[in-house]
Amino acid sequence: MRKVAYLLDSFPRLSETFIINEILEVKRQNVDVEIFSRKKMSDGMRHLGGQILSKETYYLPPLEKVSKIRLYLYHLYFLLRSPLNYTRTFLFALKRREKGTLWFFKMSLIYALPISKQKVHHIHSHFAGVASEYAMLISMLLNIPYTFTAHGYYHIYKEPPRDFNDRGRVAKKVITVSDYNKSYLHKTFGIPLEKIKVIHCGVKPDFFISHMENVDKGNIILSVARLDPVKGLEYLIKACSILKDRGYSFRCLIVGGGEERDNLKRLIESLQLEDFISLEGPKPHEEVKNYYKLARVFVQPSLQETMGVAAMEALAHGVPVIATRVYGVPELVKHGENGFLVEPRDPEAIARYIETLFENPELCRKLGENGLKKIREEFNLQREVSKLIKVWFED
Repeated sequence: MRKVAYLLDSFPRLSETFIINEILEVKRQNVDVEIFSRKKMSDGMRHLGGQILSKETYYLPPLEKVSKIRLYLYHLYFLLRSPLNYTRTFLFALKRREKGTLWFFKMSLIYALPISKQKVHHIHSHFAGVASEYAMLISMLLNIPYTFTAHGYYHIYKEPPRDFNDRGRVAKKVITVSDYNKSYLHKTFGIPLEKIKVIHCGVKPDFFISHMENVDKGNIILSVARLDPVKGLEYLIKACSILKDRGYSFRCLIVGGGEERDNLKRLIESLQLEDFISLEGPKPHEEVKNYYKLARVFVQPSLQETMGVAAMEALAHGVPVIATRVYGVPELVKHGENGFLVEPRDPEAIARYIETLFENPELCRKLGENGLKKIREEFNLQREVSKLIKVWFED
């Protein structure tokens, strides 16, 4: 049976349900999965799939708790076991010691040992964080191909690792979630276009509505996001203030948790929007589906967003999306077709398009139909995971 090892920085995380859903779908498609995580995150336990997978996850030992003697023994073991692979990986790391690769090589053997015991055929990692650095070196040491998915704003645009081009060169393929990312990775890090594969996160088929229901929804605005400044939720709140001043009756539901909660709560109170906006807190993924069913419009006001899984799920429920025109988002939200695009930090534009959808139920329905069609055709989780498995074992 084909077997893949997922090497992750932390697992499971509620804000990264797309990883949980991807792994569950990989297992459904008859691939044996071994999960290795550097840290255990309890917030992902709110996701039913996260609860199941956490019991199957091997949580790697903290590096600082491994003695120097044991570390030396690991190195001796792999040197005697595979002298050619060990020497090749050591020289690779030595030449890149100014990037920190030599230190990562020294510590990588702590993780390589449990992975080697599972006799996996491929290693996959998410994000261009520390875990994918280890995945690269373990791949070379064990002579097992690896891939990683580069999709986060932080690891691609803001503070990419110094050895991103090395990871891209060693990897069998670099997976990313948008054509915008693909072009950027090629131009910035020199990764050949043929080594970059666009595979979307995807939405589970059970999240699709079977058909567009002719239900006259109330004026419910929804946003599902981590409460973080980069998500731009303050501009949604300010847009709600504009709508209130124009006399609209509505309810805005913001689902998610995070460090920005207190600041957002104070903003809501200062604008006297307590009767209009509710901070719902983090919810299990299974419960979020009920929020999409209520919504007339979904708003993704992010300042930085490479795509947006929540926006995909909203479209899968036939809900038009208002999103900011950043990075790969226009590949998902087509202006005037399944939603509207606005510039970041523009509450007036957000309010204007919400008003348009409130006033035009037929347009709302049409955009919703188009959104559902796009998700079915281009963002189906089953289809996207099939592409990923093909990259691992067939290409």
